[in-house]
Amino acid sequence: MADVESQKICGKAKARITLPVAIDVIILTLVACFLILTELGLLPQVVKRGYYCNDQSIRHEYKGDTISTVTILLSGLVPIALIWLTEALLYTPSINCTKADSESRCRGSWREAWYWSTKYGRGLVTMLVIIGTIKIFLGELRPHFLHTCKPDVVCEGDAYITSYTCLNEEESLYFIRDASKSFPSGHSAMSMYEALFLIWYLQRRVPRLRTVLTIPLCQMILMCWAVFCSLSRITDNRHHWWDVLAGSIAGCLAAIMTCLFACRNFDATRRKRKSSSVYKDHDHKLINNSNATATVGGVSVGTPLHKEENITLNHVILA
Repeated sequence: MADVESQKICGKAKARITLPVAIDVIILTLVACFLILTELGLLPQVVKRGYYCNDQSIRHEYKGDTISTVTILLSGLVPIALIWLTEALLYTPSINCTKADSESRCRGSWREAWYWSTKYGRGLVTMLVIIGTIKIFLGELRPHFLHTCKPDVVCEGDAYITSYTCLNEEESLYFIRDASKSFPSGHSAMSMYEALFLIWYLQRRVPRLRTVLTIPLCQMILMCWAVFCSLSRITDNRHHWWDVLAGSIAGCLAAIMTCLFACRNFDATRRKRKSSSVYKDHDHKLINNSNATATVGGVSVGTPLHKEENITLNHVILA
């Protein structure tokens, strides 16, 4: 009889999450399409920036990308892999975990890794959407604009050119359009977001290890990656220094807001818990049975508690 009731509850729970999941999938699809169209330069250019004939900042030669777009996009998967690896190796059930709970350590580590990975992904996607929108509506000429565009205008003196057509047929239309999307630097924003999020995650989530240099070394490597990626955009003549600065600030702000508000400073005890009396994950003893209660110090306590909740010295946990 209890199994039948449990199946009914689980069936209702699955039915409740169908609509939210569908909405999330639609939103994610629209966002992915927007990012792909933006990156490929298929969206119409809202603002066409003009230029001064004597502007030396856009007369540099294109040297190629030290860190390509594919590389920076693939680097966005590195934090997810490191989060899953860290949780798999270092996840430990809390001290109020029963012996039966210890057998589900693998499931607990997967749940934690999924939780932090989704928070990271949401922050990253939100930041990329904002960066892409700014590039479309603001726009700025890259340092190699004249070398890439080859406008059909005879430029003299300090005249300001507003009407021109790019004559370069050796490069793709995407690359020519991309020469007008310099501000802000997406590479800088993404690399800084990845590095700062992982540095914060390692500082807060990794327990104290016997070695004192492992975590600082990893954090130093992450910050070096962000700095190298940002500075390479200047040396490659792909961005102006203010583009890189703005992108780095955007990445830092996005990482800070994600860690503080979405991840709640990586404090598992501050995470929101479901208020329903029965949870689907019975292997973790996530049952708040109102009938099985104990009175300790005049306070009614349900047993057993979730394994990630804090234990105070004034309470006795009855498993």
